[in-house]
Amino acid sequence: MDITVLQWNVWIFEKKKNLAKLIKQVDPDVVCLQELTIGSTFQDGANVIEYLANELGYNQFHKAIPNLAPSEGVGDLANGILTRLPILSTDWKWIQEPQNGGSTYDDQYRLYVEATIKVGEREVTIGTVHVSYTHKFQDTAQRKSEVDNLLSIVQAKTKAYMLTGDFNSLPESYLVTNLGAQLEYAGPDFGVKTWTTKPFSYNGFEETKLNWRLDYVFASKDIKVLSSQAVETDYSDHLPILTKVSV
Repeated sequence: MDITVLQWNVWIFEKKKNLAKLIKQVDPDVVCLQELTIGSTFQDGANVIEYLANELGYNQFHKAIPNLAPSEGVGDLANGILTRLPILSTDWKWIQEPQNGGSTYDDQYRLYVEATIKVGEREVTIGTVHVSYTHKFQDTAQRKSEVDNLLSIVQAKTKAYMLTGDFNSLPESYLVTNLGAQLEYAGPDFGVKTWTTKPFSYNGFEETKLNWRLDYVFASKDIKVLSSQAVETDYSDHLPILTKVSV
């Protein structure tokens, strides 16, 4: 059976109606989302993934992430999964907890979530994650510890498994390289850029163009990748990745 999986960091400031519009246009079977908000004044106080599930008719699983250094009005964050397929079970794990109060982007709660879904006669587990930002996406000692926590989760996932996320990592990074030793890269080509479509400025690093590849999809070797592409859109600061697979 073939399914489509959409990976998307939706940006805390993108209006929820725009997120729903893009997902409806693409019409994927599974949607993996990061930077969802709960209680944000920019989203009329909504739990955004619950709004999307109700608006689009999807099942959903999400886990809230305490926002220790919020922009004014943002509320808490969440990673989540939408799917039109039956959800059989769910799980989540912290891959990082703050060590110094959580006041910087590299010292915040970071979360892995997964949902096992029914795809025809098979059970397929799909995980998603939003890895910490580091200056210019460099590998650091603290970042390596976070990545090792993620890799230890993935190590046991040898069959019927997909992992998506905003890895905040370059193709040659410690995370992407090590994931490639455990799972199959599901595309698109590393030359395809996914960030940024909005101006970014933090601690001396500024970017205004689509110059970086930060978002990825991986799959276990028993899953056949049929196609993968970045989806052009003005919504969010990341381009979504749409992957079609045979399970």
